Formats: sequence, structure tokens, C-alpha cells
Amino acid sequence: MKKKRKVSTASLQGIMLTFVVILFFTAVILIYYRMLYSETRQRIIRTGEMNALSSAKQIDSYLSTGVDTLRLACYTLDKMIRDGRSNEEILDFLRNQSYAIENITDRYSTGLYAVIGGTYLDGTDWIPEDDYVPTERPWYIDARANIGQVAVVDPYLDLDTHTIMISLAKTLCDTKSVAAMDMSMEQLQFIAEETAAKGDSDIEIVLNRKFQVIAHSDRSEVGKDYFKESDNFAAALVDKLRSTDESYFSMNYAGQEYIVYTVPVASDWMCLSVVNATLAFGQLRKMLIFTLVAMLLVIAAVIIIMTYSMRKRRLAMELSNDLSRAKSDIVEKDVEIGKISHVAFRDALTGVGSKAAYNKLKDEISEVFENGEEKLAVMMMDVNDLKYINDNFGHDAGDSYLKGCCNLACNIFKGSPVFRLGGDEFVVVLRGNDYDDREILVGQLEEALERSRARKDVQPWERYSAAIGISEIMKGDSGLEDVFKRADKAMYEAKALFKARYGSYR
Repeated sequence: MKKKRKVSTASLQGIMLTFVVILFFTAVILIYYRMLYSETRQRIIRTGEMNALSSAKQIDSYLSTGVDTLRLACYTLDKMIRDGRSNEEILDFLRNQSYAIENITDRYSTGLYAVIGGTYLDGTDWIPEDDYVPTERPWYIDARANIGQVAVVDPYLDLDTHTIMISLAKTLCDTKSVAAMDMSMEQLQFIAEETAAKGDSDIEIVLNRKFQVIAHSDRSEVGKDYFKESDNFAAALVDKLRSTDESYFSMNYAGQEYIVYTVPVASDWMCLSVVNATLAFGQLRKMLIFTLVAMLLVIAAVIIIMTYSMRKRRLAMELSNDLSRAKSDIVEKDVEIGKISHVAFRDALTGVGSKAAYNKLKDEISEVFENGEEKLAVMMMDVNDLKYINDNFGHDAGDSYLKGCCNLACNIFKGSPVFRLGGDEFVVVLRGNDYDDREILVGQLEEALERSRARKDVQPWERYSAAIGISEIMKGDSGLEDVFKRADKAMYEAKALFKARYGSYR
């Protein structure tokens, strides 16, 4: 009887051991599967993010060309209105600008038109129908509703060209006159089709605030009103967009699993990158099933080994636990390092890049100076009279003064990184479109600073002033520091001229 009892006890221990081993390996496999699933999902999200951000950047760049062009034209029109120029003179200006705009935008825009003093003037010499009332058109109404800003009007179908168009409109200085221009959305369609064709995403969509399709990688979808769709993918997409505030989300439709990443563009439009993740996740599930089956096939051999080597098994489990703790420590350290890096590369006061971030950029673009292919410029900005503000109104006012000057630069150089080197010095590295428009942008910044400095209706620390210097990459430059030094010198010359002219503007 005692022998049978011993056998029964051994059997029970064997069963318990088998159960524990099965649970252990099942847990390891499930954890590993979860890690793979999470990693795959994050990879798809990152891909969608990069696609959406890339498309949004190209769209913003395209639209900014029209916005900047319209603002420049409106600047001249405001002056003509103040000078009392006749409608004939204004129409001649609109015609000349329309010709220039048509070439600047590669014929994606036909030109300017306006309502001046109640009279409709068209720079393209288009003659409207007798029942055409310009002041009742969306471009006029939206511009009046957004005085001081360039209004982006909802898209419409041009019956002459059969293309989707949008209108950009801005109210002029008399608050009743409005200037506008139309831009084709064909370039946005090209961006959507090209992004999807690369294969990193399945669908690229640009929607306006009413969920109308402005651009789509499937051209047949352009112009559709997704808000009015029902029982299809578009309706499911809109329902998900309306129910979440997240930049990305998952959705299931017709047995397929999609991951969607959204980026706002043009104030209230959305650029969507849609990835069909069904295949990727399906492969992971198949791998999980295969692994579990394989585990069951080898579990008997594992149990035998573990039965005769309990001590080794305990050591292995201890090592496994140590490894898990080590991984956890590594993850925690990586998180801490990431936080430290974020703080190091971001100026705490203004939120722009820090001096460390600027030095990192210098190292990253060193190849620009080796191949000599890319165009690049550096703009230095030194804030005037910071000591005066600090001494007379306190450091809180000085901080507000610094942030205000910085915000002016950030708002104008939207496509370029801005860095604070310390104290009252800022630097902007201009590349791409900002480099091409550098003279215009610098002029806008100088005008903004001059207007702010001349104001009398605000506090002294809200009257912003700064000296500006800019320099471009030149043959023989060995690094960004060479361009920086020339820009710094130009800035100090500008500062000297300012002081010679105004002294202390306070």
C-alpha cells in the first residue's frame, strides 16, 4: 500500500509538472506573439504616419504657394486702394499678376479676380453671366468671415476643365473689397496617387471639413461626399473619424482590418493614410497556431528533460526572470534617455530647438557641404533691448518679450527649424521652399517687427524688435559654421545700423 501511495504521489507531481510546463511555454509564446503583434502594429502606424505627414507637407507646400502669392498681391491691392487708384489701373494689375501666377504655379491657377468697391474685376478677362452676383459667391462670403486671413473655400468642379478647384480669398483694407484666386487640386491628386503607388499604404485620401473627397489614390472617388455615403467603406471611415480624436485608429470592415493615420492640412482638411493590415496580422496568427502545435509536439520531451533535471530547470527559470528584469531595466533606461534627449534638444522657454539641437543639425547636414548639391541659408536674429525689459519690468516680461519675438519668426518661417542659441539669439536654417522664398520671408519678418516696434497701444514687452542677418551657402564653405558666421556678422551690422538710427527705441 505504501508503494502504491508513492507511485500515486509521483504521478500527481508529474501531472502538476506537465501542467506548469505547458502554462509556462504557452505564456512565453503568447507574450512573444503579443510583442510581435504590437511591433507590427507600430510599424504600420509609423508607415502611415510618415506617408500622411509626407503628403500633408507636400499639400501644405503647394497651398502655401498660392497663399503667399495671394497675400503679396493683396498687399499691392491694399496700397492701390489707399492711393485711390482707378478700377482700370487695378484691372491692369490683376491681368499682369494673373499672367505671372499662371507661370509660377505651372498653370495650376489661372489668375486673380476681385470685387473692388462693389465692382467685379477679373484678371483673366472672364466675363460672367448676367445673373452672376460676386458678393453672393462662397469665396467672397468666406473671405469676409475671415478678415485678416486667407480663407480656403470648399472645392468645386470646374465645368470648363473638369477638374476639382479650390478658391483662396482675402479681404482687402477697406473690409468690403475681396481678392481671390482659384487653384487646381490636380497636384493634390498626383500626390495621393504617387504615395499609394509606392506601396507603403493602400489608400491615400484628402477630405475637407465636410468629408468631401478632394483627392484620392483612386481617382474615381474624387468629388464624392463621404458624409452622405452609407453601408460602405467610406461611411465606416467617416463614422470612425467622427467618434475619435486620435491621430490614428484601427477599423474593421468586410472582414478586413485597417489602420488609418490622419494629419490636419490647410487649417481644417484631413490627409488620411490607410493601410490594410489584414495580411500582416493574419500571418502572425498563423505563426501563433503553428508555434502552439509545435509546442504540444515537443512538450513530452521537455517534460522528460525537466523531470530529470529539476535543478537545471530552476536555474533556467531564474535566468529567465533575470533576463526579463534586465529587459525591463533597459526599457526604463531607454525611456529616461529619450526624455533627457527631448529636454536637451528643446528650449524650455520658447519651445523651439535648443543649442544642442542646432549642433546636432550641423553634424547631420555635413554631407551638404561635401557634395555641394543642396541650397541652404542661415538667418540670425538678435532680440533688441532684452536687458531694458528685464531691468525695468522684470524677467517674466523679458521672457514674454523673447517668446513674442520667437513666435514672429516661427510663424513666418513655417518650413524651417528655429533654434535658440541662448539669451537673445535665435537662428533659422532655411532649406527647400523657405530658401527659395528667403528674401520675401525675411522682408515679411522685418515688416512684422517694424510694425510691432511702432505700436503704442500695447505694453513695452509686447513691442517686439530684433536685428536680422542672413547668409547663403557659398563655394568653399566647409560646414554650417561658415554660413553662420557670415549671417552673424550681417546681423551685427544690421544691429549697429538700427542703434545708429533709433538709439534705444524705448
